[in-house]
Amino acid sequence: MAKKDYKLVSTLEDKSGRSGLDRFWNAQGFQDFYKGFRKGADLPKYIKDNPNDVLKVQDRYHLRGIQFGNWVTQEDRYNYTAALYICLYDLNKVLKFKDNNLGLDKSLGLAFGARGRSRAVAHYEAATDIINMTRYNSDTTIPKQIRFLNSGGVGALAHEYGHFLDYYFGAHYEPDQYRYALTNGRSTHRDRITYPKSQKMRNLMEDILEKAYWLGPGKPSAYYQRIRRRTEEGYWVRRNEFFARLFEQYIGYKLDKIGVHNSFLNNQKYSTTFYLNKKELENIAPLFDALIAEMRVYF
Repeated sequence: MAKKDYKLVSTLEDKSGRSGLDRFWNAQGFQDFYKGFRKGADLPKYIKDNPNDVLKVQDRYHLRGIQFGNWVTQEDRYNYTAALYICLYDLNKVLKFKDNNLGLDKSLGLAFGARGRSRAVAHYEAATDIINMTRYNSDTTIPKQIRFLNSGGVGALAHEYGHFLDYYFGAHYEPDQYRYALTNGRSTHRDRITYPKSQKMRNLMEDILEKAYWLGPGKPSAYYQRIRRRTEEGYWVRRNEFFARLFEQYIGYKLDKIGVHNSFLNNQKYSTTFYLNKKELENIAPLFDALIAEMRVYF
């Protein structure tokens, strides 16, 4: 007996290179909201011709899977799939992981509107290695295109992917008895943690955090002081959140250099107080280059 609401999809391509699923999408007359997220350098033909095939996205970027919530319509799935495909293409223009292996050998899963948390537009689950992006705003008095392009998890993917790298590499490639993530997770401890020289990624992470937290011995950085003048809430100075915000800025900075802006991948969603200014970002970018290069040793 067939399961209720279960949708079979065809992945066999015809001679035009378009799958049955792709032809299905085109026949529905869905609106292409996803095209509003990106400006800049042209996309490769294989994405432009067939951006909405879930299995192709999953296979090309070595993802464990993609999940959609019950309230995510077929038109939404069509657009979220295409937006994700393009985001992963842009993300790997910066990271340059071999064979587009952003999922780190099928370790990472993505979910849209399926695993939401109260008040969080997006979140990474360290226990399951899943990134969830919340669905767009449900206020139907606002045109859907505006809601789709400007609400929900839009702009948070790079931030959450930064969390994934932090926790995954810390757990699997440079494990520490007391610290799961490379950053030491939610700790607000600002002093440098000493690691053996052999733990290159952990030491590079300390270089990044030290530069973000401190101007010199005992002297907080201007960035840290800006945050503390704005709020005493611990969330904003957690090590893992410092890194994720800096990582999303780094991705945007590197894409700007090749003429690309992708607001689904990276779009600053907080006050400028919580981000580095241009000069601060330029100073810290080489440390990110070094950390990503070390990650490429494995992927």
